[in-house]
Amino acid sequence: MDLKAMISKIEGVSQDYSMPRRMRATLKRVSEDMGKEGQDIAVGITSAIYEIDNIANDINIPMHAKTALWDIISDLEALKAD
Repeated sequence: MDLKAMISKIEGVSQDYSMPRRMRATLKRVSEDMGKEGQDIAVGITSAIYEIDNIANDINIPMHAKTALWDIISDLEALKAD
């Protein structure tokens, strides 16, 4: 998966209205930050993982939302390893 596909995946989850509002807002911010020109890709991915992990560890997030977040984190880590 490349960076554009990853941003598209994050944006898709951020538009899912079954997800909590705070989670959608964080994902929207992450996708915008990752799409900025001139930013180091590794730094952008690392900060995205950190922000998404913070909301995934919230006990108030429903399990289906946590699963979606963990999937995104997994893909980001794979992208970072490439």
